[in-house]
Amino acid sequence: MRYIRNNSTDVYFNMAFDEYALEQLPLDEPLFYLWQNRPAVIIGINQNIHTEVDLDYAREHDIAVARRITGGGAVYHDLGNLNYSFISDSDGIDNAALERFSKPIIRALAKLGVTAETSGRNDIQIDGHKVSGTAQRKFKNRILHHGTLLFDSDFSMLSGALQVDEEKIKAKLEEAGA
Repeated sequence: MRYIRNNSTDVYFNMAFDEYALEQLPLDEPLFYLWQNRPAVIIGINQNIHTEVDLDYAREHDIAVARRITGGGAVYHDLGNLNYSFISDSDGIDNAALERFSKPIIRALAKLGVTAETSGRNDIQIDGHKVSGTAQRKFKNRILHHGTLLFDSDFSMLSGALQVDEEKIKAKLEEAGA
């Protein structure tokens, strides 16, 4: 696996880099890179920005808003959030490849003394709490799988910037047994 160093914290560059890496970089072996964004809300390719993001709050707090090329829900990023991307041949993989790409993340966390597990369709949890969401995109014979790892995000900014559906919160709490 080839590691690419990405020191950018510019959300627009990082979203463009994911797309460029998926569609243009030579792929003689799988790619992996870590990255962070300055405060930003990133919405999925099919989401309605007006129902997912408090745009006034984002403007007032200098939170960038960007759209990614993958599906999934809106996420808040800041420097207390580490993001990761894998790009590899799809090898006939369908969009249920969570386990293939989450295992290395879970092993890395275990080496740091953190016990994590996959949950649901695209989450990684620690002690029943979601710390990572993931999303994927296929392009020709390639797949991009990227995700988040919350470790020290500003939750007041997160909750201010995102407009989360109350029913979704209730469902997540019930799922976690809370």
